[in-house]
Amino acid sequence: MSRPLLSTSKQPSNVYTTLSDVKNGLQIEDITDDTAIEAAILAASRMIDDYCQRAFYQEGTLAAPVTKYYTPVSPWYLEIDDLIQPTEIASRANQSGPFSTIWNLDNDVMYEPINNPQLGRPVTRLLAVRTYVWPYFFPQTVKITGVWGYSSIPYEVELACKIQASRLFIRKQSPFGIAGSVELGTVRLNSRLDPDVEILLKTFRRNFGLAY
Repeated sequence: MSRPLLSTSKQPSNVYTTLSDVKNGLQIEDITDDTAIEAAILAASRMIDDYCQRAFYQEGTLAAPVTKYYTPVSPWYLEIDDLIQPTEIASRANQSGPFSTIWNLDNDVMYEPINNPQLGRPVTRLLAVRTYVWPYFFPQTVKITGVWGYSSIPYEVELACKIQASRLFIRKQSPFGIAGSVELGTVRLNSRLDPDVEILLKTFRRNFGLAY
């Protein structure tokens, strides 16, 4: 029942690979295309967020936590965004009243998946286990303040971003969507994620939309 705690490591930005990693993969040594590569990295990072329906960067800190609001659909469990560490969980009896019910973070809530914090992953579901139940009769009755997202980027996401960013950068050199040559063969560069990227990200996909 213990709540998840913030890792000592912290992600420095909201992109999932570095300029040097992509340039090394493309065997580029000069700085001529640095701006274009950085744009490809940013675009690839947001494509990954859209595909997975979650972000892999950290939102907030313990000194400056972020607040999010939720509408419960059950008195016992609550689906939430990726939560690294909560600082306060509060609820109210209806959609216009004050958030006067403050939950005990260690005793009133169970965090699931229970093994995620040990694996370096956030929790995505809260169970009401003792004093209170989630007030599901009205919308936006739960307020959660804390640190959200991922405190470190999963290696699968880093590799996926590197592959997709490289593909986007090469795409600008192939305006008709065809890369390669007659001698070595060609490949069509379509608008979807690279198939290897989809495989790398498959286990990270979510399908929900409960935050307001």
